[in-house]
Amino acid sequence: MNYFTLFGIFFILWWIVFFIILPLNITTHMDKGIDVEGIHGSVPINPNLLFKIIVTTFVTFIILLILVIIFYFNILTIDGILGIN
Repeated sequence: MNYFTLFGIFFILWWIVFFIILPLNITTHMDKGIDVEGIHGSVPINPNLLFKIIVTTFVTFIILLILVIIFYFNILTIDGILGIN
């Protein structure tokens, strides 16, 4: 795998993991019973985006490292996935 391929896989994985982590551990205005005019009740009070971005980057790096190890040591190959053995 070259660096461009690794970056592409990292980029796609990062967004997938980010959208999985994004709704976790949020508190909405509706949960707290706060009624603000002009704001929908499902708007998060404090979404902790910086923390979620850091966690997403770390989790994505771990997943990418596992994938690189699997393909580097030929534990799983593309031919094996396609059944071309």
